[in-house]
Amino acid sequence: MDILGVGALGLVAIEWLALGWLSGVAWPTEQAVFWAPRWALRVLVGGFLVALAQLALAWIGLGIGSIPIVLAVAAVGAAGLRGAFGGSSGERKPMRMENRERVGWLLLGGVLAAAVARSFLVPEAGWDAFSHWGLRAQAYALAGTIVNAHSEHEYYPPLVPLLEAWLYSHRGGVSIDLGKTVWALLGSAFAVCLAWHLRLNLPQPWYAPLFATGIVIATTALEEGFWTGQADLALTAYLSLATLAIVQWQGLPNRLWLIQAAIFAAAAALTKFEGSPRVGVLVAAVLLEAALGKNLRYAVPALVVAAAAGLAFLLWTAFELTHGITPNAEHIGQFQPIALGSVLIALIAVFGGVRTGGGLLVAALAWVIAGRQLICPPLRLLTLVVVGQLLATLTAFLLSSTSPDVEVRTSATRLFEQFLPLALYVGAVTLSRETATYNRRGR
Repeated sequence: MDILGVGALGLVAIEWLALGWLSGVAWPTEQAVFWAPRWALRVLVGGFLVALAQLALAWIGLGIGSIPIVLAVAAVGAAGLRGAFGGSSGERKPMRMENRERVGWLLLGGVLAAAVARSFLVPEAGWDAFSHWGLRAQAYALAGTIVNAHSEHEYYPPLVPLLEAWLYSHRGGVSIDLGKTVWALLGSAFAVCLAWHLRLNLPQPWYAPLFATGIVIATTALEEGFWTGQADLALTAYLSLATLAIVQWQGLPNRLWLIQAAIFAAAAALTKFEGSPRVGVLVAAVLLEAALGKNLRYAVPALVVAAAAGLAFLLWTAFELTHGITPNAEHIGQFQPIALGSVLIALIAVFGGVRTGGGLLVAALAWVIAGRQLICPPLRLLTLVVVGQLLATLTAFLLSSTSPDVEVRTSATRLFEQFLPLALYVGAVTLSRETATYNRRGR
């Protein structure tokens, strides 16, 4: 194990934590939030602020090589968030936690600790990590700015290689095996935030860390992202948290939920080529929910998310156009509806095993049990988002520039990973409610 690498990752975590605290982004709940969800949210926000500062500095020609300058710009952005939106909301009521909930949080922490340790012990095995993300991170770190690394998919948004290059700057050297450990940090923070979102929506709080543990384990492609330097874990985290922030806003219209939605939507747009389309599906689902609920107030998150993601993507596009990186859509080909049958057959083959398809099967069974709950508020929005993301993924296969069935076999697991945690989240909420109703009747 690289001891200096562990120290560098720890230092990066502290910086992100401090920036997240400075931003004032917090959980707007009446009950106090214990340290783990608070810190996890701050780490995620701080990491995004660092990447945004790196991109801005590279765009004006100052580069990303100076740690103090990047931190100073990120701190200005964090302070701007606090000043513009008033900082964190007051936390009044003390939090009560039963022993069985503590056991659940310890279980989740143990799973995440094991995943982090494995990210240091297991060598990088992801092809994309070497051919694309890793090479770009190496080029950024060595050049001290965003450059054309002449790798695969050079036009992809830069958040992933920027954060890996940030870790290299602290370590004082480049190692693709070290760079991937950043995603174990981000993935752990996401899992803790997911558990807290569950706690806010489940009838029994002690279910939350247990269901969150199950979601992480059931989404095998997500779990594998903890120890590989590919970008799907990051997109999954940002897209899921942007969606859940909007869901929470529907129940508690606090501006801090909208800030979270905007930050994570912008991060998703800067993470992968499909990030912006995924956010577009989220926006469409929110607008449809507003129409179904006949409540224009529900459309506000769609406008906020669309604006944030659009501005982030425009910033990257402007950089590309001014620095010799050609935007293109090499993945997109002619629409092939006749290939739908072969796509479905290929999907059955890909997800036919317990390891690859177990999470999908669990989600499907939970949705069957949920029944009418899926089309009624407050779960209707999540249902629209998941169904929308599924249809968008199938459409993407039919628009693939390569053979659609080949595209399914090579990318289906990671593409479904990007919204499977939301599908499992819906299942967790509905199953917990069914259990609570059964227990009440039993009494």
